[in-house]
Amino acid sequence: VFVFIGIEGASVYSGRAQRRSDVGKATVVGFLGVLALLVLVNVLSLGIMTQPELAKLQNPSMAAVLEHVVGHWGAVLISVGL
Repeated sequence: VFVFIGIEGASVYSGRAQRRSDVGKATVVGFLGVLALLVLVNVLSLGIMTQPELAKLQNPSMAAVLEHVVGHWGAVLISVGL
């Protein structure tokens, strides 16, 4: 969970915050934002391909999903990003 929300990275900059409450708010907003992205990637993938098709994909599976949507450049984009 700490890696997921980036506590270690955020603690470095927390000393520069004007108010301590900003640190807590930023942590919660960051956590909810990353959680929303995680849920959207998983749920929207099921809207594009069926579950058996997704189960057969090799890693990185998101590359194959994006390739299914936009073409080969989508797989290249995800592969380069990884």
